[in-house]
Amino acid sequence: MSLLTIFIVCVLTYSTFAEQGRFKRVLLQGDGDLAAAVQLLTTQVNQLTAEVANLKQHNNGGAVYIRWGRTVCPMNGTDLLYTGFAAGNFYNDYGAADFLCLTSDPLWGVYDDAEHSPSAKVYGTEYQFSEQHYANGGTQFFGKNLHEHDAPCAVCHTSRQASVMIPGRNQCYPGWTKEYSGYLVAGLSGTSHKSPTNYVCLDSGAEYESSDFRNDNGKLMYMVEAMCGSLRCPPYVQYREITCVVCSK
Repeated sequence: MSLLTIFIVCVLTYSTFAEQGRFKRVLLQGDGDLAAAVQLLTTQVNQLTAEVANLKQHNNGGAVYIRWGRTVCPMNGTDLLYTGFAAGNFYNDYGAADFLCLTSDPLWGVYDDAEHSPSAKVYGTEYQFSEQHYANGGTQFFGKNLHEHDAPCAVCHTSRQASVMIPGRNQCYPGWTKEYSGYLVAGLSGTSHKSPTNYVCLDSGAEYESSDFRNDNGKLMYMVEAMCGSLRCPPYVQYREITCVVCSK
């Protein structure tokens, strides 16, 4: 690019920003003044570029998801919103179905500490991977005995605009970023437990508090197995535990 072209571009750019009150007027009287004007314009353009990038970063919204079984978020540009306790209704009661991630830092409004009935209730969640069904309380899946321990959770915010939980895979499809993977869990199937639940993705590195090993029941998490029939096998396999992955893009 010739010096004349650079000069014309700089003058036009300078004139635009001068009209907007962004620049002070500079009189060009020689090569030194021209160099100073170019430097000033370059600085201002760099500042505007940074402002635009910052606005884009804050305006894309991002996506929020729950990381079940963990108290931290992945180190992939994802921020922790809060940590909490996996919770829901009592496993043998009719009522609400979904697992909740109750914050570990509650704030109270107006309250009455007397018990009221009828009312909705919320309980903590326990892992139910008994040694009767899984060797050493699910160690082969999660690397530790989780049976009867309470389940934590973390609410995570990613700058990527969308997130999805994919049941049946532990890797994301191309073009998506893996947030975490694990195994699909839900309430117990059959008629012995009244409470319905949704399906959630329990992290394969699930955590627990070391002092919480007590059978308090509450909301319960069980592994989910495939049942052939209306579910096509293959690709699924009878009684095989279903994996899951949370992905963002």
